[in-house]
Amino acid sequence: MAELTLTDCSSMAKVLIHANPSGALADRLAVPFGRSRRDDDGTLILRVRPAQWLLFADSGRAGELVEHWGAAVTETDELVSVIDVTSGRTVLRLTGESSPALLAKICALDLATASDGSALRSSVAKVNAEIVREDAGGRPSYLLACEQSYGRYLTEAINDAGGEFS
Repeated sequence: MAELTLTDCSSMAKVLIHANPSGALADRLAVPFGRSRRDDDGTLILRVRPAQWLLFADSGRAGELVEHWGAAVTETDELVSVIDVTSGRTVLRLTGESSPALLAKICALDLATASDGSALRSSVAKVNAEIVREDAGGRPSYLLACEQSYGRYLTEAINDAGGEFS
């Protein structure tokens, strides 16, 4: 079987935005429900709920993102929240040809059919998580984000489920 890697990406910046799904800010974020995209500066923008976006960027950029999207809010007349959630979220990246098979053991969704760029919210090892399919180097790769307090448990559950693939 192909090699699997699990990487802790928790140090990346994480910003949560709540906005009107049909408002001006939603248009600027430009990500349909259930999808993700990288913007010009490399920020990953995902939308796993109709009125909620989660942004992942390089470590140390949370303040910049909050400022940027907060300024965008002042240009609209919408009720919006832009929150730095970096310290409250764990992000893990699972990469490898066997990733879908491993996740099938512990996830409520069949991720084998999820296309690159899909953004979903589901239970992974009984932990509510955002799941983004973002292939890396032509190999299936998934970002899994959960509340920070469940990070260690989720890491151990993935490692345990992956035992048969090593």
